[in-house]
Order: sequence, then C-alpha cells, then structure tokens
Amino acid sequence: MYNVSDMTFDCPVEALSSIVGKKWVARIVWEIQDSKIRFGELQRKIDGCSKKMLVQQLDLLVENNIVINNKKVVKNSIESTYYLSKSGLELLHVIANMIKWSNEHIVCND
Repeated sequence: MYNVSDMTFDCPVEALSSIVGKKWVARIVWEIQDSKIRFGELQRKIDGCSKKMLVQQLDLLVENNIVINNKKVVKNSIESTYYLSKSGLELLHVIANMIKWSNEHIVCND
C-alpha cells in the first residue's frame, strides 16, 4: 500500500499521479530544479497560480518529501526558501520524460 496525504493506493503509479497530477505541481517542481528559491520569486515564475494554491501545493510537496522548506526568522518575520530533496531531484527525470513523451505524442495547438 502506498500512502499520499490521507489517501491509500495499491499502485505506485497512481500514488505518484495523485501528487504530480495536481494542478501546478509538476511546474513547481520544474521551476525549483536549479536552485533554492524564495516563495515570492517562485510565485512570479508561475504566472496564473494564486498564492493560496501555491501554498497548498508546496505544503503537499513538503509533506511528501519532494521539496524542502528551509525557514528562518529574519527581522521578526519568517523567510522560506524552497529546494528539491533527493527524491525531488530524482522526480525531475520522470517529469523530463513526461515532457519528452508529450512533445512526441500530443499535438499542441498554439
């Protein structure tokens, strides 16, 4: 059995899909890939994603050990820096293969 948040799956692909298939999640992981990034900077990179949705998806990724949130107190406020965990870095290969497959097999109508 595979557990994601409060859900249980028999299939590991379904478990992963329940995370990566959520709106904005793959894009968030892809945007974080190169370095540590602060919340505001990430929000600017993902045009169209509301602050509330970004917070929810980052919480999901942190909960599932894909993203690490490094919090520190700076002048009475909390500064969060996000970066990929080891499993998050491994997930990049899966997302890259999904992009490759999509580019080869799905028609894009711009």
